[in-house]
Amino acid sequence: MQLYEVTAEEYGQAGFFAHVYNTPEFSELNKGKTNGVHYLLIKDNKTRFSIVLGEKNGCLYSPFSAPYGGFNMKTPQRIAYMDEAVTLLKDWGKGLGMKIKITLQPSVYDHTQLSKWSNVMFRNGRLTNIDLNYHFDLSRFPHYEDFIDRSARKNLHKAMNEDFIITHLDSSNNSDVARAYSVISINRKEHGYPLRMSLQNVTDTVKIIDADFFVVSHNGIDVSAAQVFKVTDGVAQVIYWGDIKEYSNLRTMNFLSYKVFEYYHNKGFRILDIGPSTEDGIPNNGLCDFKEGIGCSVTQKMFFEL
Repeated sequence: MQLYEVTAEEYGQAGFFAHVYNTPEFSELNKGKTNGVHYLLIKDNKTRFSIVLGEKNGCLYSPFSAPYGGFNMKTPQRIAYMDEAVTLLKDWGKGLGMKIKITLQPSVYDHTQLSKWSNVMFRNGRLTNIDLNYHFDLSRFPHYEDFIDRSARKNLHKAMNEDFIITHLDSSNNSDVARAYSVISINRKEHGYPLRMSLQNVTDTVKIIDADFFVVSHNGIDVSAAQVFKVTDGVAQVIYWGDIKEYSNLRTMNFLSYKVFEYYHNKGFRILDIGPSTEDGIPNNGLCDFKEGIGCSVTQKMFFEL
C-alpha cells in the first residue's frame, strides 16, 4: 500500500467515514483552529483507509476539534493491512518532523475493529490516556426501571410527579438553538465545567450535522437542556446536557435523561453515547455515579501517540 496526501474534495470522494467528525465538511468547518489540515488516503489496488489530521502545537491530531477521530474503512480490514496503514502514517509524520496523536472512538461503537486498532496502535506507538466513556444501550429501555439503581428510580418517580414539559426544539432555528445553549451555559458556569463550543460554533455545526435540542421547563422556566448529535448509523451522542442548580432538587436530570433515552429508543437508535466522566483519565466521581445510577454502561476511549 501507499499513502497519498489529497485535497478535501478527493478525500470526500472516497465516500466512507467512520463518523460525522471525520467528514470533509466537518473538517473544513473547523480548519481555522489548526495550522493546516491534511487529508490522507492509503491505497493499493483500491482505497483501504483514509484519515484527516490537523496541525496544532507541533503535532498532528485526529481529531483536532472533536471528541474522537481515527481511520475510516469502507469494510472491516485484516489486521495486517491495519498494521501497514499505521506504519505508513507514522513514517509520513516522521517525514514532517511531527508526532501523530489519535483518539479512538469509545469501544462500544465497534468492539471488534476498535480492539484491533488499539492493539495496532499500542504496538506501533504508545498509549497516552484512557478515558471512561459512558453510553446507554437503548435496547434496554423498555425495562428501564428494572435495572437502574434504587435512588435513581426514586428520583425518577419524584420527577415524573413534577409539572415538567419537555420540548424538542428546531435545530434549524437559531433562537431555539440559543434557548437550549443558554441553559447549558448556565449549568457549565455553576459547576465550573468547560464549555468548549461557543453559540456560534454550535449554530455553524448544526448546519452540517443532524442535531437535536431538548429543553425541560417547569412553570414556564427552562430548567434543563440537552444538545445531541447523530454521529453514525444507530448512534447519537450527547454533546452537552445539564440543569440549573436552583431546580436540581426537582430531579430535572433524571427526567431529562429518561425522556432523551425514550426519544432515541423510539427512533430506532442502538446507542446513546453520553460521553466521558474523566478529564485526562481522572474520574469525576459524582458524574460517574450519576451516569451509572441512571443505567449507563462504561467502555474505554483510548488515546495514542505514534
